[in-house]
Amino acid sequence: MKGSYHFRVKSKKLLFEFSIKRNITIIKGDSATGKTTLLHMMYEYLRVGRESGYSVTTDTDYYVYLRQEVGRTWEEALYPLRGTIIFIEENNPFVFSKEFAEFVKSSGNYFVLVNRSPLKMLPYSIHEIYEIITDGKRTNIKESYHQLKEIYSNYPVIENNKMDTIVTEDSNSGFQFFSKLFHGRTVKSADGNSKVLDRIQKLETGDILAIADGAAFGAMVESCLEYSATRIGQRISVWMPESFEYLILKSGLISTKELSNILVSTSDYVESEEYESWERYFTHLLISMTSGQTYSYSKKVLNPFYLQDKSIQKIAETFPEAVRNLRKE
Repeated sequence: MKGSYHFRVKSKKLLFEFSIKRNITIIKGDSATGKTTLLHMMYEYLRVGRESGYSVTTDTDYYVYLRQEVGRTWEEALYPLRGTIIFIEENNPFVFSKEFAEFVKSSGNYFVLVNRSPLKMLPYSIHEIYEIITDGKRTNIKESYHQLKEIYSNYPVIENNKMDTIVTEDSNSGFQFFSKLFHGRTVKSADGNSKVLDRIQKLETGDILAIADGAAFGAMVESCLEYSATRIGQRISVWMPESFEYLILKSGLISTKELSNILVSTSDYVESEEYESWERYFTHLLISMTSGQTYSYSKKVLNPFYLQDKSIQKIAETFPEAVRNLRKE
């Protein structure tokens, strides 16, 4: 399954409108923010149509799994589904299981999971973690208007350009690049996204910038930011681009019409059954587009082409200004 899908869920008093564009979407938020209401409206419409008093307008198949569903297991309910956006209500413990994670990664469906706790078995993006908000500015409709708002859209927040240490998720090509880019500073590898927080915690002094692949860092972002906010006398900032490979693709070092289209409408190209995250897709894309060239890309050892001053400069131009300013000339 690939593509972006729009939903408009409506009753006489409520209107929810949102789009789903990746294989895993998380909806968080406190009680009484509309999460359960949204899923129950969609469920009832799926069950009895307009007799429910609701309407759901969308351009794809969808399914809603509620916690009170009885008579069959989640496997029996979900395994037959293909090419479907599956909404799963909060308080279903199976979403934390290894078996469910394996199903999500290979089923070819999209999943919208209502859950306040991190789902550490799943590689979801920081950009697909939302809360439901009420938009009071919609004066052209009579219903109470609700939409999804991205929670982690304003990072990094860097308060100075004197970071002592750069921590990278990557231990291979990305680490090699950032070590060259930030020469004069200490650059350390966390050896994986699940170890970023552990690496930060071991650095008890000095200001830190952590760089992680946002396309698969969703389960870790909350704990990292919470820890960073509690440190006294130590500034910790987290920058979460899609991935290192994405930065290269975006830099213009490789320029084709196909690539331009992909970067604008990525969801139309990433087949969820083949790629468990956009990070995996961007890695495959960069390797395939540079194969056989003098600038061929390898995940393990970075081609010297990408460590040339001109290449470094072009890639750095894709960074937020606050991160570019950390570079020591």
